[in-house]
Amino acid sequence: MRVGRDILIFTFALILAPAIGLANGGGSMSGNSSTGSMTGSQRGTPEDAAKYAYNSGVRSIKKAQDCEADSAKASTPEKSAKALDKAHQYYSKALEEFIDAVSQQPKMYQAWNYIGFANRHLGNYDAALSAYAKALELNPNYPDAIEYRGEAYLGLNKIDDAKGAYMTLFAQSRPLADQLMTAMRRWTDSRRADAQGVPSEAVDAFSKWIDERSGIAAQTASLAVGAQTAWK
Repeated sequence: MRVGRDILIFTFALILAPAIGLANGGGSMSGNSSTGSMTGSQRGTPEDAAKYAYNSGVRSIKKAQDCEADSAKASTPEKSAKALDKAHQYYSKALEEFIDAVSQQPKMYQAWNYIGFANRHLGNYDAALSAYAKALELNPNYPDAIEYRGEAYLGLNKIDDAKGAYMTLFAQSRPLADQLMTAMRRWTDSRRADAQGVPSEAVDAFSKWIDERSGIAAQTASLAVGAQTAWK
């Protein structure tokens, strides 16, 4: 089964981590390894091999996201399901590639971040949190991992942890804080449609908190713009 295979892949990473000391997360690594196909013997140094695996993983993530977009606009449920299945396959492929990257360069925090990203999209939330924790151990102020981890918390219904991630991003990276806020709104809409064990009062309280924080964000953004205008 594919899910079992995904868990097995990440288990390999966890086993590997102690032995090797276990773009931003959104882009390719520089270097000649970023394009073309290469055999193992052609990948050169461990650093080159890690970059090649990382960039391959980024391309697989992009293909997965394209498939998700295709699913959203598919004309029939069957076509939508087929596109989602392809996305799942690409996320699984990406997971293998990012694990390959950290096997070559254990301190490549961007790859650890993407191990979390791929696992999250495969529904392996606990595994995703472990990978994000590793990325943040290597780079404590890495905002991409903080935002992605916030979304993983939402997947596990860990509301307070998601709030903490938002507050950290609010101080460090407003665009990513806004991104997490959007995910929070999607979560409340989703849980109102399907509670998944979350009490309705908890969803309502979280929704109220989101509205309050959105208001604060809008006010502080307006103050910042006004101050910049005055300074000119």
